[in-house]
Amino acid sequence: MKGSILVLVFVAAFFSFGVAQEVEDIKSLREEQISKLGTGSIPRIEEVINEANSYLSLPIERQTIEELEKLAEKTNRASNFMDFILEEYRDYYSDNYRYEFVQEKVAPFHDQYLIISNKLRSFRNEAYFNIGTLYKEAGDYILAFFYFRDAFRLSSFTESEGDHKGMRYIAEIELKKLLGIEELGTFLYWKE
Repeated sequence: MKGSILVLVFVAAFFSFGVAQEVEDIKSLREEQISKLGTGSIPRIEEVINEANSYLSLPIERQTIEELEKLAEKTNRASNFMDFILEEYRDYYSDNYRYEFVQEKVAPFHDQYLIISNKLRSFRNEAYFNIGTLYKEAGDYILAFFYFRDAFRLSSFTESEGDHKGMRYIAEIELKKLLGIEELGTFLYWKE
């Protein structure tokens, strides 16, 4: 009898420790995210998209480094908020993609969030590219290089449509020009 009670006490203590640990992990994660993303307003996704479309459609000579920096930060932040929802769909989809009902019922929602998140990131990358262009025109080749590099490294590896010459491609071309190695080839797309 004493042994059974001792086992029950041990199990209860272990379970309550696990629950307490899980609550603490959730709290720590929440605090980390708030610290990382700041407090204040939550980005309104459609407003951020409209602002980015509007500003990036201006001729580059009417864009400024300061405004592009703000736009890159704003679109990246909005994308991060979208990812909080997307990652839950992504995890579930990844764990269960083999099931037809998941592909039919879950994938469309996953894909909607993914499309918006990618759009926001593409605005960020375009802002970085334009900053690089403005620095290059001003003769600051070091800063230009690293902004082109950001646009290059943060863009998807290949474009799935058109001539496959998206942001990663054009940023790599600019990097090669700055390095004086334009004759090197540039990857376009995966061949089947």
